[in-house]
Amino acid sequence: MPFMKRFRMDTNGGWTRRGALTAGAASLVACSNSAVPPLAEARPGGHPLWPMQGSPVLRGAVIAQRRRRVAVDGATFGGGQAILPRYQRSDFEALAAAGGNLVVMSFPELWTVGPPWKRDAKVADILGRQLDDAKAAGLYVVLALRSGPGRSDFVFHRDGAGGWFPADLIEDSVWRNAEAQAAWGDMCVDAAKLVKGRGEIAGLNIMVEPDPNVGGLNREGQRLGAWSPDDYVAQVAEMSDWRRMAADVARRVRAAAPDLPVLISPPAFGRTDFLPVMGAPPVSSVVWCVHDYEPREFTHHPENSAGLMAFGEYGDDTFETRIARVSTGDAPVFLGEFGASRWAMDVDKYYAARIATCEARGMGWAAFRWPTQDKAYEAADSMFDVSKGAWDEPPALDALKVGWARNARRPGKARLRGRS
Repeated sequence: MPFMKRFRMDTNGGWTRRGALTAGAASLVACSNSAVPPLAEARPGGHPLWPMQGSPVLRGAVIAQRRRRVAVDGATFGGGQAILPRYQRSDFEALAAAGGNLVVMSFPELWTVGPPWKRDAKVADILGRQLDDAKAAGLYVVLALRSGPGRSDFVFHRDGAGGWFPADLIEDSVWRNAEAQAAWGDMCVDAAKLVKGRGEIAGLNIMVEPDPNVGGLNREGQRLGAWSPDDYVAQVAEMSDWRRMAADVARRVRAAAPDLPVLISPPAFGRTDFLPVMGAPPVSSVVWCVHDYEPREFTHHPENSAGLMAFGEYGDDTFETRIARVSTGDAPVFLGEFGASRWAMDVDKYYAARIATCEARGMGWAAFRWPTQDKAYEAADSMFDVSKGAWDEPPALDALKVGWARNARRPGKARLRGRS
């Protein structure tokens, strides 16, 4: 059974695929033509885990999980709990032993997707255990909210609709429904209250890879489909505008948790080139979170191909130039996901190049994806497994360990708070 296949629209409008895992709004009127006001200025920097200059503090890896649907996944695949795959303390200890000091938990459905929107007690208990386990292993945590009110996990896997899962499991009404947007904000506030004060928490990402480009509306009430920053700004309806929604949610989170870093990604699945559309940070202690999977022909190189593709970046088409174009100095920037298919060539060089850029710019970084010790699950979902190489190529882990060796800070020994 295929597990996680992700899609993304490229700037030419074609479907691309990515393997592996993968209240303030209630008064809005859909398809409004009114302009989004500039976001309020906020004092940049100031948080010890997110410096604006010098060496980064946080270097680690991403785990990505999905809510179990028994009809799709069975009852036991991926660990037998309400979300999959299951991560245990030994998995986090392995990441810490390799040198990482951060785990980004791309976490699903803390609140239910459909109304009545409320916290899912089983999922919240899993989150509490994972936070305890990460803390015990000596890892900082960014909690990244992947799905919830009006947004199912299957928005990341649209190209599998009608194949390994039924198409009606795709839910993206958060981009068109004011009540769902308000509930998403409620979930973020709830998450902030759950984690604030925990010594291992490095921040809350209020939405993983916002995708109004797919599910949102333009100003004529039709699906948006805007895949350049200029087109997004010119066409997006206020109802579907992530800039407005992110600012609303960030202000609510800041009121609930004054000291919690708030991570905000740009539209188009967190693409770096969309970061300028976000404007200035809406609150203090914002961290801009970008994801980078370019060059895509390399990062998503399939296992069954006629030959191997070698890593290469040239001229203006490099990660360093993409970051240089969008860096404004108003808030720290975090490379919250990057990764490459283990079936490509020179994967270690790809990771080394990304790490070098982050180190030179003082950016924290997290590689996609840290594996579990569940052999059956990992056999079904190995494309981005950083611990495995392919053919005669070294695994990404070799390059990651070199970067992680620079880590000098870990969470303190404060008492674990457990579930709330």
